Amino acid sequence: MRYHLLTVALLPLALCAQSTMTQPVTGGQAFTQWDTEINLDTIDQERLPQRVTGGILATANISNFIIHQNNRVFSSYMKVGADLGGFVDFAVTKHFAIQGRLLLTSEQNRFDDTDAQNELWAFGVEIPVLFLARFGNLEKGYLSFGGGPYTHFNYASNIGRKGAEVYKLHDNNSGLTATVTYEFPAGVQLMANYSVSLTDIISFHKQNDPAATAIRGIYPQRVELGIAYRWRTRPGKSSNH
Repeated sequence: MRYHLLTVALLPLALCAQSTMTQPVTGGQAFTQWDTEINLDTIDQERLPQRVTGGILATANISNFIIHQNNRVFSSYMKVGADLGGFVDFAVTKHFAIQGRLLLTSEQNRFDDTDAQNELWAFGVEIPVLFLARFGNLEKGYLSFGGGPYTHFNYASNIGRKGAEVYKLHDNNSGLTATVTYEFPAGVQLMANYSVSLTDIISFHKQNDPAATAIRGIYPQRVELGIAYRWRTRPGKSSNH
């Protein structure tokens, strides 16, 4: 008798399970679910930057010197120069990238003291390494900002003079660079950069000259405004976007 009662109690559960297991899943429903997942994945990939990209850049700059002196004898004035080069960008994550640049630089400025106005120029090579925070996507554009160290090598410059040759105001130096860049969907970028040396670039040819005690240090600084272009492709596509 008890076996009959157990069978009667379990029969509704068995019928319910059988109905659930035999309920058909239409092909349209399965395809829609699969297609939605694929489309979402494709959209996410389209919005991500490529892992490694590169491009070219050109900027106009104005530069002068930050002068640490015991009394106000020397002054520095900005003049216009230019930079030309390229960059390689490595996207570590969606919102963080490391960018290396190689720049050919030309700088002009004026260094005045009580005796003369010194028109100065220099040509060099600069290598910044930038750590960038990045926000946006390929469809609307990217805003990037950050900074990092740079090293500057001069290969040609003139000498600052005070009567006879006394001090050299252009030399190799290292410091920090800050940058803000907006990149349009086509890959064109507008950028602003600021660089300041952390190393003193003055070397006196005559250590007994009064200027040697008047100046504690001279540090180059430069402001740049320019444009750049990044070559990039979207996943699965061979054309540039």
